[in-house]
This record gives sequence, C-alpha cells and structure tokens, in this order.
Amino acid sequence: MKLIFLSLLLAASVLAQVTNKISLSNGFVLSYQIASPKISFTLTGSNKGYVALGFGGSGMGYIDVAAFKWDGTQVVGEDRTNLDGKNVVDLDVNKGCINNLTVDPTSTYDSSTGNWNIKFSRPLNTNEPNCDQIIQAETAQNLAFALFKDFTWQQHTSQSYWKFTLSASSQQDPNLSSLLIQYSYLALLFILMIFV
Repeated sequence: MKLIFLSLLLAASVLAQVTNKISLSNGFVLSYQIASPKISFTLTGSNKGYVALGFGGSGMGYIDVAAFKWDGTQVVGEDRTNLDGKNVVDLDVNKGCINNLTVDPTSTYDSSTGNWNIKFSRPLNTNEPNCDQIIQAETAQNLAFALFKDFTWQQHTSQSYWKFTLSASSQQDPNLSSLLIQYSYLALLFILMIFV
C-alpha cells in the first residue's frame, strides 16, 4: 500500500517539473533557465537558414542578436549587435567585443528537414555595453525572432517582436497544471477506494 502511495506521489512530482517556455512564430519554441550569472536557452523549430533572436531595442535598431547557422559540421552561434543604431547587425568581434554565446556541442541541425535543436547560454550581463544588452529577470524586455532563407547573412524573410518578462523561477504551463490537478484527484479517489 505504501509503495502504491509513494509511486503516485513520485509521478505527481515529475509532472509538476516544467521548463519555462516562450512560443515564437513559425512553430519555434524557446525554453530558458536562469542560473545567475548566466541564462541558458534551448531553441527548437524548423527553418533551412539562419535563425536569430534579438534582445532589447525596437525592430532592428539598438538590438543585441544571437544568430545561429550550420557550417556543415556543427551549429555555430554568432553574437551580433546593432546597439549603435546604424541598422547594420554586425558581429560583435568586428566592433571590438567578444562572442559571448556558448553553444552546447550537442546542438543539432538536420539539413534535410531544417529541424533545429539549439542549446546555448550567455551571461546575463556581459559587461560589454557597446555590444550586448543586459538581460534582467523579472523585467519586461523586447524579444525579436527572425528567420532567413539560407545561411547568408542578409535581409531576413520573416520576423516577429514581443514584450516579455523572463522569470528566474519555474513557471507552470497552464495545461500541465490542469493535468496535475486531474491526476491528483484520480490518485485521491484511488486511495479512498483502497481504504474504504
């Protein structure tokens, strides 16, 4: 009896563990976790060309960009910027800064389907105010997302913008919360049936 009850509790606790997510355009999903001083992301979706996230700014002006391409052997992250507002989103290294993106070597791209699974991280504050935006938890910020038709850095084929707030703590997915409540009721009913 105790074993059944412990199993039900374990299953409920597994269901309660969720990842913070932001649904982007074109079926892409951005998951994230803040573990100061860094923030880690996973970006999944399908596009046969560059994918890029922009932090801060409005439109392409005054924006900090994390761009990803496939070089034929691995996923490459490019730290780009347009914080000077000159409408040229150039590599940070060309502006005297460094590439602050760390791409996990398990990141993948399937050239036949265009499916991406990008895992990367960066410091919340890179201490490079001329190239990078500071990402702050619990603060409303702009997020841009762009897709490109190939792996040539040029005008993107689609883009979307949002105002969002990143949370340092886990956020419940409403659909998962509902499932967890239903599961808890079923577990309680099952226990009552055994003891009554």
